[in-house]
Amino acid sequence: MISVKAFCALPLGLALMTVSCTSPSSNRNQPQQGSASPSAPASTEAQSSSGSDSAALSPGRYCYGIESEDLNGVIRLTVAENQSVTGDSSVTIQSASEGYYSSYAQKLEGLLDEGQIAMDITTWIEYDVQESQEVWTATPETLQTEQKTFTAIDCAAAQERFVGADGLEAADLLEGATALNSQQVQFEPGTSTSTLEGGVARGERNVYRVSAQGGQQMALNITSPENNAVFDVISPSGYVLARESTSEDLLLPQTGDYQIVVGGTRGNAVYTLKIDIP
Repeated sequence: MISVKAFCALPLGLALMTVSCTSPSSNRNQPQQGSASPSAPASTEAQSSSGSDSAALSPGRYCYGIESEDLNGVIRLTVAENQSVTGDSSVTIQSASEGYYSSYAQKLEGLLDEGQIAMDITTWIEYDVQESQEVWTATPETLQTEQKTFTAIDCAAAQERFVGADGLEAADLLEGATALNSQQVQFEPGTSTSTLEGGVARGERNVYRVSAQGGQQMALNITSPENNAVFDVISPSGYVLARESTSEDLLLPQTGDYQIVVGGTRGNAVYTLKIDIP
């Protein structure tokens, strides 16, 4: 039986996938152009076991959060040995007086230099995706974006904003694979359906990337002679939309590349995967 799922504005209570709505009553893998967040970007406190506001960031993971009457969110940053920085954010914006509620997700990439991060930011808000650049100032205790100040929080608490119902993030679905075989799905001109024949060895994953617009519907169905092939679906921002499914009908929350991750439940699996985006 096909299950129908609609993903909207609940910013990653389960979501890394952030979709937004205009009313808090909406439910279930963005800021202005040139800005890290729509109306008020996430201000976060960095997580670190030591260090003062003037201390530099050492290689490792830092998590920051902000909570106010109209803004609630977290930012996670990982600093590498070469001072490159990667991360993500999940932020909710609301105004009770104006009856406004929205959320957005971000992917972050930058370079740390003397406490400042030149950050490239991809933001998904509503069905829009935006690219921007900002310079942030970071210490183990605070993260200053161009709009807000975030303070350090425990990374275990921050993770709750990025996991699905089973407590897994997109990275968890891929890290255990013995091999990843990836390909971009192309649709024939004038068609909206692609049927893919494949096989996957035990422990491996086949990853199909599908470009789609937020607000489109995507129907997925997988069959296998031994009924041992299933798929996961990951949104462009990294939120897990489906786990170990054989059939899904999804309202897509973001614009970008979705990942359909196929694996076997036992042994090797031969399968037929049908993707339909009307």
